[in-house]
Amino acid sequence: MPRRTSLLQPAVTLMKRHPIRTASQQRRPRQRRDGAAVVEFAIVANLMFVMIFTCMEFARMNMARNLAQDAAYYAARTAMVPGATQEEAIAEADRIMSSLLDENGYDVTVSDVNFDASTITVTVSVDLQAIAMFTPMFLPNTTMETQAVMKTERYEGFYEQ
Repeated sequence: MPRRTSLLQPAVTLMKRHPIRTASQQRRPRQRRDGAAVVEFAIVANLMFVMIFTCMEFARMNMARNLAQDAAYYAARTAMVPGATQEEAIAEADRIMSSLLDENGYDVTVSDVNFDASTITVTVSVDLQAIAMFTPMFLPNTTMETQAVMKTERYEGFYEQ
């Protein structure tokens, strides 16, 4: 047993003291990661591009849906007044829809416009094939349809209150 020279000296001096290592000394040797960033980008980029194109697809379909609703509404407004014809209502819907689509991408139908009709119904159907890029691959032969129904101003009793 080793001799003690003072009370403050530890009794066991057999323990080997190691200096504290710094962070750079504790690290393992650096491994080569030459292509890691390229591989990570290849994995993440696919998901990112799918998300971007999906957002663009939904935005375009929503724009076409809103445009079809507006076209049906304004066509019904045109056809509800006395003296209006189906051709005028269809022309109004065509004017609005032509800002986004050519005439092959949608269809407009107007109910009979006569003096006895109490309501006018305008239906605008948009073919997804004409407006969407990727959706027709998953939903072939699909159409979006919107309808506007308005009371006419020419039925008997309209002016009586």
